[in-house]
Amino acid sequence: QPNRQADLSPEVSGHVARVLVERGSIVEEGDPLIVLAPGDFRLMAAAATARAEAQLRGLGLEEVPDSDAELDEAALVTAARADWNSARDRMERTRPLAAAGVVDAQTWEQTQEAATAAEARYQSARQQVRASVASYQALRADASVRRRNAASATLRAPFAGAVMSRSAEVGEYVGPQSPIVQLIDASQLRLELDVPERYSENVEVGQTLRVEVDGTDQVVTGTVRFVAAALDMGRRTLTIEAVVDNAEGQLRAGHFGRARLELEGTQRVEVPSDVLVERAGVFRLYVAREGHASARIVELVEQSDGVARVVGELAEGDAVIVSPGREIADGVEVSASGAEEN
Repeated sequence: QPNRQADLSPEVSGHVARVLVERGSIVEEGDPLIVLAPGDFRLMAAAATARAEAQLRGLGLEEVPDSDAELDEAALVTAARADWNSARDRMERTRPLAAAGVVDAQTWEQTQEAATAAEARYQSARQQVRASVASYQALRADASVRRRNAASATLRAPFAGAVMSRSAEVGEYVGPQSPIVQLIDASQLRLELDVPERYSENVEVGQTLRVEVDGTDQVVTGTVRFVAAALDMGRRTLTIEAVVDNAEGQLRAGHFGRARLELEGTQRVEVPSDVLVERAGVFRLYVAREGHASARIVELVEQSDGVARVVGELAEGDAVIVSPGREIADGVEVSASGAEEN
């Protein structure tokens, strides 16, 4: 498998204006792949910006107020505050006159009501300005989103790699829900392998292995990078993942491979192919011990030209039984002529 693989879709919806890559194109991180028609996005961004600026100008402010003191500088609030101050001054001047009986009770009551109404208009103006400021901030956020959408009209490569496929054509309408380019990074290849249970304790991160790549004559070196935390309970194997350097691009992702991992504590030997007995997928060979056959379970690595390479618990000097036949079993009597020294 490639080191990284991504199905890419645009952040915004729109019509495809330009297609810049084809299957197999090599791209660097940030390179443009697909360009959507940007005109609509730019117009919407400009319109949203204009609405926000108009809202701010309507407040009579150059900048958005950060405090109540700055909020009171808005034209609407300033005028309402002036009216309130004037009505309050009038009420204070009328107060002693009303107490002395110079001003009648109705005039004094009207003066008080005018001051109360002016204060209410002042507070209302402040609330109105706050609401207008909140509206301005919403319009500004909308303008920012529109500008970002305009910038997102180009689909770019998130990492360096090669285009596996692309499905968009000029004029087609696409959106965030529609992956249109598949990009892979094959500078490293990841090979998933299953190690038999009996060897699982000897596998460690960092071990090297040789990989024969199916469909090619290439043999490459890899490194064990990841080891599963548990065995597969059905297959009784440990899944590991090896990483093979592919910076020169000598291999394509998707090949199958066969790996050889030399484990400490294991021994690989060569024996004639006809000494092996296979039952239910398990290979055995038999050695002669004191005139009786003794089974040894082995792992078949490969065989060719009548020679099998196996891994198993064989000791120097073991007499391997040649052509044992399907009827052989542990404990069966054998003659010395039926054995071959290992």
